[in-house]
Amino acid sequence: MPNFFAIGDLLASILLAILPRRISDRIKQNTSPLSVYVLRESMKLKCDEPRMTKFEGVFATLLFDLALFGTSNPVINGIIYLFTTIQNSWDTPFKNEAEAEHSITEFCHKLDIQQKPWIWEKAPSKYASLNDFFSRTYKDDHFPRLGAGKVIAPACCTLKIYNNDATMKSVLIKGCKYDIDRIGLPKEDLKSYAKHQVILGYLSPKDYHRIHSPITGKCIHCKLEGEAILSASVKFFGGKFNILNENKRLVIVLETNEGLRVALVIVGGVGVNTITFEKSVLGKEVQKGQELSAFRAGGSAFAMFSTKPLSMVKELIEVADRARGDHVEVQVGETLAGTPKAPLYGIVDK
Repeated sequence: MPNFFAIGDLLASILLAILPRRISDRIKQNTSPLSVYVLRESMKLKCDEPRMTKFEGVFATLLFDLALFGTSNPVINGIIYLFTTIQNSWDTPFKNEAEAEHSITEFCHKLDIQQKPWIWEKAPSKYASLNDFFSRTYKDDHFPRLGAGKVIAPACCTLKIYNNDATMKSVLIKGCKYDIDRIGLPKEDLKSYAKHQVILGYLSPKDYHRIHSPITGKCIHCKLEGEAILSASVKFFGGKFNILNENKRLVIVLETNEGLRVALVIVGGVGVNTITFEKSVLGKEVQKGQELSAFRAGGSAFAMFSTKPLSMVKELIEVADRARGDHVEVQVGETLAGTPKAPLYGIVDK
């Protein structure tokens, strides 16, 4: 199997050497370590979180951050199609268990995925392809413990919290014509979704790529939007690509017995040509932490809206109030709102 990482980094190094300084400096900024607050460690600041590989940094910056080839034309559409085709090669079966073990181990090492102890459901040699590992799940005894709160993190990811849709639009989504009306959310609740907190989550290629229900409630809406679209990178929500309106996305709305509706917009990134989900979930009761969907090949994201103001844990409220778009690292299942000692609505301590 070709060593995609070595080939990609070689091409990226060549381009870095010949690109204008303005562009190379932007690439270096995008590949520099990210500072994130870690929720499970009492918001400890971690300053060495990798953003992306050199290959990702060069091509994502040129194509999606700076949008040097535009956002919708035969050139950029052809590039995205080519990249998606390359990513789909991750479905190529390994020839034998030795190749599987070598490829998975190299993938984990390159992307800093935990190997010791091995917490994934199969041994490296037992995965059928790179995509089989990419959409992996945990061993039963290693799945993160679900928090006691009523609203939990739906994925392992880094979060950004905004007090409402207008704040997100003014602080983050400046480079495109984003409109909450065009996400695919049911029309009857748009005004409510717009005036309450918005949580954006980014799943990097190293993250566990399955999405779980943030609450217990009935699924009243489940629809795939932009099914035929080849998605742009989700690394740059603030760029010229209209990610929440134009990427492939799965919109799921859950309603609690108390009448709270939580909308989860699950967004595929470049190369993510498949968002798997069960259509039969529509009309059924879903338990907090129940798996809803999975991604194959590439970075992905989600946006979470609610029809009422959630009692976010104190640390997340402080992040939202700073309105700087600070990053918060969470594990799937961590409590985001509605702690056992407090009501679901308002502002409470963790």
